[in-house]
Amino acid sequence: MDDLAHRVFVDFFERLQPGLGTLAGLVLKKLEEGHLCLDPETLDPSLPEEKLPPGILEPGPYLTHNPEEVKPFILYKGNVYFQRYFKYETNIVQKIFALIEEEQHVRQKRKELLYQHFLQEDVEQMLPALLNNFCIITGGPGTGKTTLIGKVLQILYTIDPNLKVALAAPTGKAAARMNESLSKLKSQFPQIPAASTVHRLLGAIQGSVFFKHHADNLLEHDMVVIDESSMVDGALMAKLLEAVDSTKRLVLLGDKDQLASVEAGSVFGDLCHAAFTQGSVIEDHIIHLIESHRFNKEEGIGLFSRSVLQGSTGCIKQFSDNPDPALSIDTQYNQTAFEDYVKDYLQYIKELDTAKALEKLNRVKVLCAVREGPYGVYHTNRRIEEYLEKQNGNNDVYHSLHPRYGFYHNQPVMVTANRYDLGLFNGDIGLIRYEYPPEPDKELPPLFAWFPGPDGKLLKIPPGYLTGYETVFAMTINKSQGSESDRILVLLPDCKDIPLLTRELLYTAVTRAKEQVLVQGTMEVLEKTILQKISRVSGLEARLQNKDHAVWEP
Repeated sequence: MDDLAHRVFVDFFERLQPGLGTLAGLVLKKLEEGHLCLDPETLDPSLPEEKLPPGILEPGPYLTHNPEEVKPFILYKGNVYFQRYFKYETNIVQKIFALIEEEQHVRQKRKELLYQHFLQEDVEQMLPALLNNFCIITGGPGTGKTTLIGKVLQILYTIDPNLKVALAAPTGKAAARMNESLSKLKSQFPQIPAASTVHRLLGAIQGSVFFKHHADNLLEHDMVVIDESSMVDGALMAKLLEAVDSTKRLVLLGDKDQLASVEAGSVFGDLCHAAFTQGSVIEDHIIHLIESHRFNKEEGIGLFSRSVLQGSTGCIKQFSDNPDPALSIDTQYNQTAFEDYVKDYLQYIKELDTAKALEKLNRVKVLCAVREGPYGVYHTNRRIEEYLEKQNGNNDVYHSLHPRYGFYHNQPVMVTANRYDLGLFNGDIGLIRYEYPPEPDKELPPLFAWFPGPDGKLLKIPPGYLTGYETVFAMTINKSQGSESDRILVLLPDCKDIPLLTRELLYTAVTRAKEQVLVQGTMEVLEKTILQKISRVSGLEARLQNKDHAVWEP
């Protein structure tokens, strides 16, 4: 929300009741920071902008302590919510309770069917996903989350070949990765569906915040599997759960240590923390995968990412003084090191086949923590464009890059707004290219935007149809979630006083790499980033702690 809209919002509530505007502004600020609610205990009353007016949290015409009353604000368990976000949180809790309640009626039958086909020791690790209506599978990169869900599907299809399954992820990139991971299994079980985005699964309606599927029009699937669940915000998770039949199965996959969603809520992280607590409602509904088959925890990316999560800053000097083949740190922003990564983009520029060019484009990524500044997305994109243009040499027009205003040939673009009519979703990456190679002394062919489409085919879209897009040689770390590349260059700003610089941000960035990472940032900024941890306020974890805890308990 921009400054003007923020002031209008605050003034509206201030006119309703003196002091209510201050409360509204503070709750809104917390939402914009990713919290689902405001914890008044975290405010500093010595700051005028954080001082709540006396009595403003007492019940009144616009604030209630009773969850069954509908008023703009609710104080629940010490936290202040906007009514809508309290409802989102409550809907999540209620649906999880309902799923667990319903599974009690089918667990024994499922167990008997399972052991008719498989030995107990062969399925022991997967039991929460095989027997429960609700299951969380969490683990870091390379721990085998998708492999495990593949085994679960294999077992369930063996028992019931007609099982109706839905696979989805928050972004098109993540859905494509899910399809790729399960491709071998599909040859054995062709009934495994293609993964889609969560929005497509729910039936997004263009120009509306509502979906085709909801509490009164449930999804018809026997099992819904969501990958990269840490990216799903509170509002979308509530709408997803609302559309799932309580008598069916829901499995959430993700990495609890990754960045939380861009919008408010850290639902997946809260669910994992609740599941790790003895006596919680969901303590026996989680599978925690620890061993990475991609990274050695004693060296390279595995060691560095583990050190980051532990808040250990000693790894900075270790990797800057003694670079590892898989991970190195450059505290001087060396231009030659920068160019060693971005030169990989020349491979896609020289590739004639557009489908292969898209694959080569994805082999390297440049990730920035911020958008503005010398090491932000905007300036870095310009640096890369200038470098690549200089490398054109004697290449013809089709095999070169000439940046200009608007769209240009070989420009990588990311969609920044869902376009359901085009089959494009926020985060999808495509390539602007001529329709065919230009011929000498003839007019240049038209440009089109090419995106990976369903069934391995390319979507061909006139660039003018892309109402929301950005050039994406470099992207924010947030936007990189759900994807992976062979080589990753991470650029941190040279200013340490930026709240979003956290260990989760750095961990997410370096674990996008399959083979090699270079982190460029000052020693001071790296230390501050590793020491700063994300903490988002919600009541979700607490409300799942106790099996005797009533959802509506005031």
